[in-house]
Amino acid sequence: MEYTRRDLALAYLEAYPMPEHHQVDPESLYARLKVFHTQLLAGLEQLFAVDLKSDRFAHFFFGQVARSYRDNRHPTSGMLESGPLFTRPGGTELLKLCNELATLHEWSQKRLVDLTVELLAMVKPDHGEVVTTEQLRAIGVDTVKPTDPDGEWR
Repeated sequence: MEYTRRDLALAYLEAYPMPEHHQVDPESLYARLKVFHTQLLAGLEQLFAVDLKSDRFAHFFFGQVARSYRDNRHPTSGMLESGPLFTRPGGTELLKLCNELATLHEWSQKRLVDLTVELLAMVKPDHGEVVTTEQLRAIGVDTVKPTDPDGEWR
């Protein structure tokens, strides 16, 4: 697999440290994904030869964008089962609005990644560099994203 500047931007957004509101089990999928994204970001920064903290204002704005990306939710975010609500009288309109908001959410997330790519271009111009899985593995980065075979969601 090849990683581009967009993958670096996404890694930054996914690895951005957010405050924990509860105790996190270190073996949970959530904790394993946090470690994965942090290590992937460090490897991509090294191989792309970019220091996202080198420009103080850009670093501040990166954080603002990352918080927007990580906090961006829609009404059914994280809901495992919302069907009973939508089968009530008037539920069809509710479902329609929730679907519209979910679509806007996806668009917003994509645009926040686009914004991060543009910020990266300000910090370090893009010369079409790519990083390969082999390069990441050579510096000790595990490129296999953790999954949840047991249906764990948090």
